[in-house]
Amino acid sequence: MVLTGFWATLANRTPGIAETAARQVSSAYAELMPQDEKKSSPIHGVFSTIERIQSGSGASKKVKTAKRFWLIHEKENGKAEATPVNENLVAIGEKKIVSLDNVLSVFQPEPDFYQHKQFFPSEDAKPKAPTIEGFEISGSPEEMEKNARASFGMGLMYLKQGNHERAQHVFEELAKVEVDLKPEHKHMFNDFGVSLRKQHLFDTALKHYLRAMTIASDDDNLMHNIARAYYEKAEFHQAVVYLKKSLELNPEHEMSRRFLEWLKRKHKESLSPADLFDME
Repeated sequence: MVLTGFWATLANRTPGIAETAARQVSSAYAELMPQDEKKSSPIHGVFSTIERIQSGSGASKKVKTAKRFWLIHEKENGKAEATPVNENLVAIGEKKIVSLDNVLSVFQPEPDFYQHKQFFPSEDAKPKAPTIEGFEISGSPEEMEKNARASFGMGLMYLKQGNHERAQHVFEELAKVEVDLKPEHKHMFNDFGVSLRKQHLFDTALKHYLRAMTIASDDDNLMHNIARAYYEKAEFHQAVVYLKKSLELNPEHEMSRRFLEWLKRKHKESLSPADLFDME
């Protein structure tokens, strides 16, 4: 069984080597941030808690620990719905409402939960579809995207918990996953890039942006986002290149136009004559 859905995008910002350059963005440019960058994906997945179970009394009293599984689904206003479930995802108790802070501090994610439940009668019967953090990246375009987003959310969860190595592994695997992608999947990789850029993981963000570009190279907003990532890496020439690509695709792209004008004024000494040349 494969659970589809989104996990948390509640990771802390991680300082990057280009943070100083990134802070140079003026308040005027800050207003250009697309509204969809402010969106986050709700938590939806299996978590666990460790509980102490006491039996007997007096001298015969025994205490043991047991893992309890929960299906967590984020609600509004910083709350989440927690349903106790068994290993087959069947509810075995009443739902309760918990805070998202408790989800991060008390509940532990179970990325291998589904992987352990899969049964294959033989080696030949195993699917060839890639599996990342227990989520099989296969099925219809919609199912593929939901599972990819779920595994990405697990990476963000690891980042929140300080497990940067495992988080990076998840992000890298998603950037190069070998599946039959559709044009609409460009939005997914663009979203991944936006989220990673906001964590100051600029190189990894670019891998996702550029993967989106292999799916659809005619998206002016995507070119704008690539330019932002290069800018925050202090690679101003590359930022100019992609801003010009954005404007070639859409001369009316106001954010790219204003960003390009600002970049030429702010970093004129770092740019070549070709970079400073205004397009007709």
